[in-house]
Amino acid sequence: MTTLLEILPGVVKELIKHVPELAFEITDWNSVKRDIPMLTRRIFMGSGVEELKEAQERRIGTFITHSKRSAPKESGSEAKAKGDALLRFYFAQLFCPEGIFVDLRDSKLQWDSGKLLYSPNGFWYRFSDSFREGILTLYDGFYTSNDSKFEAGLIATGLLDRSWSSEDQLGIKTLFRAHFGSSLEHPMRFSLRQFQETFLKIFEFLLRKKVKLSSEFMIFGIYLVTLYLSLEKYGGEHEVKSLYLEVAGSGIK
Repeated sequence: MTTLLEILPGVVKELIKHVPELAFEITDWNSVKRDIPMLTRRIFMGSGVEELKEAQERRIGTFITHSKRSAPKESGSEAKAKGDALLRFYFAQLFCPEGIFVDLRDSKLQWDSGKLLYSPNGFWYRFSDSFREGILTLYDGFYTSNDSKFEAGLIATGLLDRSWSSEDQLGIKTLFRAHFGSSLEHPMRFSLRQFQETFLKIFEFLLRKKVKLSSEFMIFGIYLVTLYLSLEKYGGEHEVKSLYLEVAGSGIK
């Protein structure tokens, strides 16, 4: 495992530092090993970036403008609007079967005339349809208070097994609801430390259940980390439920 961590591309090693170390104990490193050459090629050579930009512009162009040009730094009063736009982009990318740009740190983002501008690097990833749709089912179940969908999303992403006791099934659902916080009823303020603490509890639970998570979940964790890094920096409160429902109901195809 240590050797694999050492040969990860630099940007991945930099971001994975924010993921609780316990996550490494429940990661299927064989799946990570298979992904390393692909990620390295994309990050260092930029392979596939233009194709993904084009696909995203077709599907989710309403929520993002890909651009390399600089824009004036936004004022503090615009930080909330920028954070809202980033959350829309975060959710919208999950509706793209072609892939996501993983790095959502503020250094990649600009705000210009009410538009979010994003300068992607080569760190992109294509989730399997089953994993991506599982994440969307998980979010949809949570934000529409549909417990059967919420449970189905956990199962599809390998986070819950129907063979577990009813107590354990309830336990993992409770932990994930705690991770989502109060975003169902109230605006949410993003804290990386809180994110790390709630995910640590989830990883402790999964370790006890001897669950192994694929490289897809590691990439998704890094994706979340970069989102939290930016939103914590902006410091605003966000109506996450309404933003998700806006994106989900926008007719992305």
